Amino acid sequence: MDAIFVGSDRQVFWDDALVDLKGTDAFHRLTAPVKKECCFLFDQPNETFSISYPCVVKDAVGYKMYYQPWSDKDMTPCVCVLESADGLNWHRPALDIFPGHGIKENNIVIERVKDGIFVFYDTNPGCPASEKYKAVGSALMLHPDGERKTALCCYTSPDGYHFTLSHPMTRYGAFDSLNTAFWDGKRYVCYLRSFHNIPGVDNGEVLDLGQIYSHVKVWLHATRDVRVMYSDDFRSWTKPEMIRFDDAYDYALYTNNVEKYPRAPIYVGFPVRYCEKPEWTANMEQMASYRTKRAATERVEPRTGRVSTDCIFMCSRDGKNWHRYNEAFLTPGYENEHNWIYGDCYLAYGLLDSGREYYNLYTIDRHFSFGAAKPLSRYEIRKDGFACMAAGGEEAVLTTKPLLFEGGALHLNFSTSAFGYLYVSLTDECGNELSDGESVEVFGDSIDRRVVFADDVRLSDFAGRPIRLRFRMRDAKLYSMKFE
Repeated sequence: MDAIFVGSDRQVFWDDALVDLKGTDAFHRLTAPVKKECCFLFDQPNETFSISYPCVVKDAVGYKMYYQPWSDKDMTPCVCVLESADGLNWHRPALDIFPGHGIKENNIVIERVKDGIFVFYDTNPGCPASEKYKAVGSALMLHPDGERKTALCCYTSPDGYHFTLSHPMTRYGAFDSLNTAFWDGKRYVCYLRSFHNIPGVDNGEVLDLGQIYSHVKVWLHATRDVRVMYSDDFRSWTKPEMIRFDDAYDYALYTNNVEKYPRAPIYVGFPVRYCEKPEWTANMEQMASYRTKRAATERVEPRTGRVSTDCIFMCSRDGKNWHRYNEAFLTPGYENEHNWIYGDCYLAYGLLDSGREYYNLYTIDRHFSFGAAKPLSRYEIRKDGFACMAAGGEEAVLTTKPLLFEGGALHLNFSTSAFGYLYVSLTDECGNELSDGESVEVFGDSIDRRVVFADDVRLSDFAGRPIRLRFRMRDAKLYSMKFE
């Protein structure tokens, strides 16, 4: 088995990339975010019908949250913005770029859009100042063939408030979703919506928007999926290719919410899982929200009243091959009159760093409660804590594959009970001990604990050599590690 170079990068235990399964009986465990409080209330006249696709953007000043309120008159959304210095207190900036709309604090930045709009701050050092903010969404534009066609398009802005429709990116896909894009340090990456299992179409075939929707009611028969494409300049893009999962399921993913994780060399995603029941049942009649479901059914489409949505967690080392947890990361929660309906659990895009041991996450609730004010709910999730390797009340072992590291100290992000513990030992590639003893007992709850070895082992002596780590664990969770 070839040794894996980990250097001094933080390494997370969300998948099996570093785990030797033959020498491991510890197990993966997903962690749910903790709901905290409502930190803003959307109650303007243009916000109480429905709100979609919030995304958080960090720039040089603070944080902006872009979102799309839908009109109950013509079903045409606009794009609005909130601002915050700390992620706890949000406010509407009084911009008045597009006067009217019956809004006291007019915070509209794009007046009319076709569907989902994603906004990000471009960290590419070569990006022109006039394009530091980019928005990605479905729009009608003139194409090189001389025809006006709907495509996934780019808007640009120098300040995050004044946007100009700039250029088409691709017509390959179906774009009625939050299609995400970012600079990954080397190139631009875009994750977008498409469909597979279209009757009469080979799943390997890449279709453009017109071809997809030439199939009658494709959304009733095909499966929504996620594709990825790449660009060096945000103008010329590769053809989108379907991302792959390491499980046997094939269910619809309505969004992707993919981003580069800031603390480790890995991508994360928080897609909305779309679950449509084939018919209305007696169980639905007993749910607290059944009146809301019926209202949605009558107002929009028959399928809407039969759909529930939740959110899952997935991660990838290369951006194409993904490990996903089929247990929900976020569920609609205990039944009430506003939930268990299409539109639940849409996490806002972006991990907002609290400056402490956790990230802030957000949802806009009551998506299909027409006429009701909509709370912005804040959640907390431990840094690196989306998932872990764990042991219960009986001791278990985690053994890594051979690793090549740099540095002279090992730091862990972990938690135990008072009864629990972690011990760490070093072995060679064949499992032979490289020191006379294990580390001292590691217990507690910390995102950064330096491991101390009982026999004063100098880890730097093993840097650059293939070694394995063996974790002996009881009632413990191991989220990540880092050599430095």
